[in-house]
Parts: sequence; C-alpha cells; structure tokens
Amino acid sequence: MEPSFKTIADLFQVPIGEAGSVTDNVRKAHGDTPDESDELGRQCLTDGDYETAIRHFREAVARRAPDDVTSRIHLAGAYEVTDQYPQALREYEKALRANGEVTEPHVGISDLYKRYGRFRDAIEKLEKATELEPENPFYHFKLAEALRDAGEPTRAILAAQRAVIAKPDSSFYHYWIGDLMTTQKRYDEALESLRAAIELSPGDDFLYLRAAVAFRGAGRQVEAIKSVRLASDLDPSKNMYHGLLGILLEESGLLEEAHLESDRASKMDRYDHDLLSRLLDEMGIEP
Repeated sequence: MEPSFKTIADLFQVPIGEAGSVTDNVRKAHGDTPDESDELGRQCLTDGDYETAIRHFREAVARRAPDDVTSRIHLAGAYEVTDQYPQALREYEKALRANGEVTEPHVGISDLYKRYGRFRDAIEKLEKATELEPENPFYHFKLAEALRDAGEPTRAILAAQRAVIAKPDSSFYHYWIGDLMTTQKRYDEALESLRAAIELSPGDDFLYLRAAVAFRGAGRQVEAIKSVRLASDLDPSKNMYHGLLGILLEESGLLEEAHLESDRASKMDRYDHDLLSRLLDEMGIEP
C-alpha cells in the first residue's frame, strides 16, 4: 500500500501547507473515481485547504470496497494533520477492522497515543507495524523514537539497528544511533555509528560536530579538535565552530592556535553562544 499523505509529511517533517501544489491544473469539484478523489484530496492538503481535502477523501471512502482502506487512511491522516485527533483515531480503527493486515493505521494510532503520553500502547502498535512490514526501515525508526521517548534507550538502539539493517545506506539512521549512544556515554560504539554516517554523507558538517562530542567523551581530544576543524572547513560561515575550537585548543595547551580561533569566534551571535553553551555542557567543559 502506498504511504498516506500524513506519512509523507511526517517523514519530511514539514507542515502540510508548505509542500506546494501537486498540479497546476484547474481543480475539479469532485473526482470521477476513488483514485481521482484521493488525488484531489492530496492537492487540497498541499494547498492548506483542509476542509475540501477531507470532503474528497470522504467521497473516495464511500466509493471503495469495504476492505480497500486506502482512502480511509488518507482521511485519517487529514484529520490528524488538522488536529482532529478523535476523528483520526476513529478512522484508523475502522481501517483496521476492515483490513487487519494493513500497516499504516498501526503507525497512525501510535502517533496519536504518543501525543497523550500512552507510550506503552504506542510501542505495541509500532511493534505490530514492524511485524507486518519488517523490511520497512521507517517503521523500525518510529519504534526506536517511541522507545527512546519512553525512557528505554537500549531497546531504542536495537530498534534503530534494525532500521539500519533494512536500509544500510541511510546516513541518518547511523547518525541517530551514534547520537543516542553518545547520550548514554557509550562513546566508542557511538563513534562506530557516526563514522558510518560520515562515510555515507561526508559533506555534512553537523555529523563531524557530533563526532567531536563522542571523541571528547572517549578521551580522544586530538580527534575531537580535528573533527571540529573538519566541520568548520565544510561550513566556514558557522562562527560557533571557532568558539568551540578555541576552547578545545586552550584545554590542550595550544594557546597560540586557540587565540586565533577565539578572534574568529568574536563574530558569534546569541544563537551561537547558546549552542556553544549546550555543547560545552554536553562535553563536561566549564564555560
């Protein structure tokens, strides 16, 4: 089954109204087929016309076979992105009653459960989703997020590792594991994951910054400095990197180099100072 519009919006983490129109054609008032009604509904969602989108999805639902829940899932997603959570939950549950083998309703219901702090129930739904589609890395990652938010980082890492197995070329999944391991002070393991992330996305300066935190935690100051330098080389416009370098170099007794970086760091703005403060706290360095 194709992903619902809600799933696509969730994956890219953008508000529905920012995605732009699917087509520039003049929009029809009603679809001639369920598929056409679904397409019209998606177009309305991208334009922020939620009420009309919901009407199109309802029309599609009414014309599909009872066990074809494609349009009902789209309708549930439309309710969810418009904060009509009870209606969304009702449509997801109807979809499951009509066809218990579809996966998307389990994921949609889990998102709603998480909103209300029902992490156990959310995790149960996501575990069912991964059973139904074990090859889908996104569902394993959603489970990892829920487990992390529920305070179970070890299980979260295991779930994220299954996402990596399903999609080993995803830099993000490797990064996510490395970052969570860093918060757990499992620095050597974190560096393995962060190395994989960097090898897959060598131009991402943020990954080198996160590696620097793990290097510092592992007592590898030289590599931490080198990692921040690489981040700075990739994006010289980020003055915060110079501030962090200056502090790390001064810690290492490289005062002349530290002084050069500190001069460049003088251009940091309030946001840079806030980010630097949080990084220093994470690294256990007194500002």
